[in-house]
Amino acid sequence: MRHHACRIRRQRGIALLTALLITTLAVSAVASLFWHQLVEVRMMESQRLRLQTQWVQRAGLDWSRQLLRDDGQRSPELTTLDGMWNQQPAEISLDRYFDRDPAAQAGSRATLASSLVDAQSRYNLANLASDRNLNLAEIAVYERLLAGLRLDPALALRTALAIAGGQQGPGQGGGGVQRQASLLRVDELSSVPGYTPSVLAALSPFIVLLPAPADLNLDSAAPELLAAVARLPLPQARQLAERRRQAYFRSMAELQAALLGGALPDGVRVGLRSDYFLVENQIRLDHAELNTVSLLYRPRGSAASIELVWTRED
Repeated sequence: MRHHACRIRRQRGIALLTALLITTLAVSAVASLFWHQLVEVRMMESQRLRLQTQWVQRAGLDWSRQLLRDDGQRSPELTTLDGMWNQQPAEISLDRYFDRDPAAQAGSRATLASSLVDAQSRYNLANLASDRNLNLAEIAVYERLLAGLRLDPALALRTALAIAGGQQGPGQGGGGVQRQASLLRVDELSSVPGYTPSVLAALSPFIVLLPAPADLNLDSAAPELLAAVARLPLPQARQLAERRRQAYFRSMAELQAALLGGALPDGVRVGLRSDYFLVENQIRLDHAELNTVSLLYRPRGSAASIELVWTRED
């Protein structure tokens, strides 16, 4: 009898352990199922927010295109800082354009902050070389800009060599001389010796890398660039920029007369109209945020369409 009772107790213990194990496995399976469902819901929600932010980004680009088109029709020969392209609101509320969950909407907003930047108000590094040939006059301008910003002027020649190394010389086909990878954007200058993060941060308001050589717009360029191009002391360049705010230059002859001893060197690309513009979009939608920078090209002529050159996310 005693052995029989022990066997029964042992069987009951095994049954209890088996029941606990099955219960644990069932709970784990249910928890895993709920976890996978939660992950799928979150992924779908993230995808929805991503698509919505991309839609808003495209809408911001279309709006910028329209502003540039209107500005080009109003002022086909000049691009000035008081133009229509430079009169965008700082931030636009998008709450009424989305069907959003009130619980998710509490404490959050859907907004678009968009701004246009005249890319040709910055020095275009693509001017430093053409067809693998260095432009010494443009290199001298970049050297003066670097010196004015208290940076190493030797960076100018290194940059020109890097630009030229990625170009195809005249008459070269797909083969022939091996070329290094082309630089496409300013942030890729980190591959050139001397362009540290601090140097790039100091230069970022003053330089750009466009797909082709382009004029520096002297109606929108910063005083530091006016000083570098016209070989002026910085205080005099600032006076010139202040005078420009009162009445923008309508012709290169008018600008030349206002230089007061300065001169525009031969072989340097300068003008008073811009064809390239940067669009900076900052989109916030619930907990999603998308910051993008795009380059638009506005060809001459009112009938020409405005092209998207590239877009990158910051």
